[in-house]
Amino acid sequence: MRKRILTLFLTAVAVGTLNLFSQNMSNQIVTGYKPLLQEETPQSVIANVHKAVELLKQKGSDALPMLTDPKSEFNDRDAYLFIIDVDSSLVVSNPRFPERTGGNIREHLDWAGKHYGVELCEVAMQGGGWIEFIWPKPGTNEGVRKISYICPIPGMRYTVCAGIYNDTMTLDELNALTGHGKKKVAVIFEVTPTSEGKADYFKMGAALKNELSQMPGFISVERFESINNPGKFLSLSFWESDEAAAGWRNQANHRQSQKMGHDALFDNYRISVGEITREYTKDNRDEAPADSNAYIID
Repeated sequence: MRKRILTLFLTAVAVGTLNLFSQNMSNQIVTGYKPLLQEETPQSVIANVHKAVELLKQKGSDALPMLTDPKSEFNDRDAYLFIIDVDSSLVVSNPRFPERTGGNIREHLDWAGKHYGVELCEVAMQGGGWIEFIWPKPGTNEGVRKISYICPIPGMRYTVCAGIYNDTMTLDELNALTGHGKKKVAVIFEVTPTSEGKADYFKMGAALKNELSQMPGFISVERFESINNPGKFLSLSFWESDEAAAGWRNQANHRQSQKMGHDALFDNYRISVGEITREYTKDNRDEAPADSNAYIID
C-alpha cells in the first residue's frame, strides 16, 4: 500500500514537473525569451546591428555602456557587436575580446594572413556592407569562413559590426539583403571635338537623349564647357550602378555614335568612371565626414 502511494506521489510530481516545464517553454515562446546563444542567421546579424545603430543615433555616446556590456541583449549571443572608429582606425568596443579595445583595427590579421581590418575600414568608408575572412570557431584550431556586417553611422564616428560563421551565402547575396554591393557611379566624359565635328557631336547627343533617359538605372546627365580650355566639353552622367552604366555603353545606337566620334568627330577624349563613396549637400549632411560637420555646423 505504501509503495502504491509513493508511486502515485512520484508520478504526480513528475507530471506536474513536466507540465511546469511545458508552461515555462510556452512562456519563453510567448515572451520572446531567447537562449544565451541563439541560432544566428545573416538576418539576425543585420537586425542586431541596426538596433544598435538606432540606439546610437538616439543617445549618442550615452548608448555605449549598454552596447559594450557583454551581458546586454546585444552581446549575450553569437552575433555580438564590435564598434569601430574608422576615422582613427581604433576599436571602440569588443565585449567578447576586451583586450582588443583601443587597438588599431587595421593591424588585425585573420588566420589566412589577410588584413581584414583594412578591408573593414574600406567597406565602412564606402557606406557599409559585408566582408569575409578566415577565423577559428570557439574551441577549435581550424580556420573557417566568417562573415561580418559593417554599418557606419553617417555624421558619427561609430561603425557598428557583428558577424557569424557562414559558408553558404556569397558576398553578393549578403549585400543584396542590406542594399549594399551595387554603388552609384559617375561617368565623366571629357571631349574636344574637331572644329568640323563639333556640330555633329551635339546633333548625336540630342538624338540619343530620349533613349538615354529611358535606360534602366539612369539618374541624370549634364554637359559643361571648360572655362580654361574653350572647345573642351564635359558630360557628367550618374547611374545607379556600374552595371547600369555598362548597359548604356553597350546600347546599339550609342555604340554607333561612339565609333563615329572616335573615327571622325573627336580630336581627343577621356572617359573616367568612379563609384560614389560619399554624397551630401548644404542641407542634407548625413554622409558628410564627422570632421567637416564639426567645423561647419555650429
